[in-house]
Amino acid sequence: MFNLTSKKYYFFAASLLVIIPGFLALLAWGLNPGIDFTGGTTVDLRFQNALTSAQANDVGHIFATQAHAKDVKVYLSHALNSGGAQIFWVQLNVPVDSNVQNEILARLQAPGDRLGTVKALPPLNQASLDGGKTHFALLPFQITPPPSTSGGPAFTVTAQEVQAYITAKPLPNTTPVAATNSSTSATPTGTPAPTATPTKSSAGASSGTTKPATLPVTVQKVYAGTTDQIVTVQTQTLLSPQQLSDMESTLLSKYGVLYQSQVQSVGPAIASSTTFLAIAAVVVASLFILLYIAYAFRNVGSVGKALRYGTCAVIALLHDVLVVLGVWAILGHLFPAVFKVDTLFVTAVLTVIGFSVHDTIVVFDRIRENVQRRSSETFVDIVNASLLQTMARSLNTSLTVLVTLLALTLFGGTSIRPFTLALLVGIFSGTYSSIFNASMLLVVWETGEWRTWFPWTRNKATAVQVRGQSLARAGAR
Repeated sequence: MFNLTSKKYYFFAASLLVIIPGFLALLAWGLNPGIDFTGGTTVDLRFQNALTSAQANDVGHIFATQAHAKDVKVYLSHALNSGGAQIFWVQLNVPVDSNVQNEILARLQAPGDRLGTVKALPPLNQASLDGGKTHFALLPFQITPPPSTSGGPAFTVTAQEVQAYITAKPLPNTTPVAATNSSTSATPTGTPAPTATPTKSSAGASSGTTKPATLPVTVQKVYAGTTDQIVTVQTQTLLSPQQLSDMESTLLSKYGVLYQSQVQSVGPAIASSTTFLAIAAVVVASLFILLYIAYAFRNVGSVGKALRYGTCAVIALLHDVLVVLGVWAILGHLFPAVFKVDTLFVTAVLTVIGFSVHDTIVVFDRIRENVQRRSSETFVDIVNASLLQTMARSLNTSLTVLVTLLALTLFGGTSIRPFTLALLVGIFSGTYSSIFNASMLLVVWETGEWRTWFPWTRNKATAVQVRGQSLARAGAR
């Protein structure tokens, strides 16, 4: 029979080799907290053309100076698994309402598979070329190739083709926003759009209010996106929609058409509460696991021995937590825009804790049964036999989960990839620690071998060993 317990220090060394780099990364770089824990606003921007590193830094400078944002960080990344999707911006001559945007969307969806799947994106529906005197609309759309094109020639749609579908017949008229509206921005083109001429309103003549005239809606230009780059701006300042609109105005004039692909805002009170609850969740979960295992194994001989089982299980799960945190500290430093510590990451850590303890209890339960059945054997032999009996079951259970998580990590959506990767790392570590760490720690504790680890306990350990040998010789007589 293969003796696993005799290799326990090799298993401990392997765990240290994994934990130490991550622990050093935690000390040097720390975790990369998301706005769930810091508070503030995170904005993902998609520009028509890719920005350089210098231009990305300028984006951060604009947020810091114009919006007085604090601790502004800018990350450049790329959309993963975009499926060949293209982005188009439709520039109209006047500001429009949602009816016009829906009409354009319906016209682009009418051809079916010829244009693939078309969806509207968050619009910049009022832009200005000359400081608020002339207004126009800028509506973005995303076109995804149909599934039938998979494996075939590259699927592309031109800006001219999109414009042709939209202008096949006149667009419905709309009432443009008044020229005094403060939400303005600038266009990358140099051709002014026609201006809505204000006329006195009969109802508001005495107050000096104006009502803009209704103008025909025409398409001025269609821009085609040429990059899948994502510019992520993260700041610990909570930005209002008006401030974000002002940022878009400046960025539009400097770097061309863009849209906000995602905006997340968290207030400081919620962020501090989330941090406290996340730490409390891990601590409380560990405490209840310790007490539950101690109660479940209360018939192993004494309360002290029952607590040994619970403590070894908690140490094993803390090993798994440290592995995940260490990996996240390294990945968060190398890829800060992707690997952040948010509430979804905390969910993954708590799931890893539960799975790790589940696997450990299976092994411990077999040890408890064999202690009663094999009373003539040593505790070390009993643990070794229990590990060999449960190893196939533990590996088979974990492998089915790991294969599923690996598939989700490789082929799932980008939004869940960090979550599934954290689960993948944690459950792999949990499988290892349940077999090669938790039980080995129990052996070291049960036999008193841990006393030989420290100089101040070695003399006591030697005395205990001598006494045990004397008792054994006395019993033999």
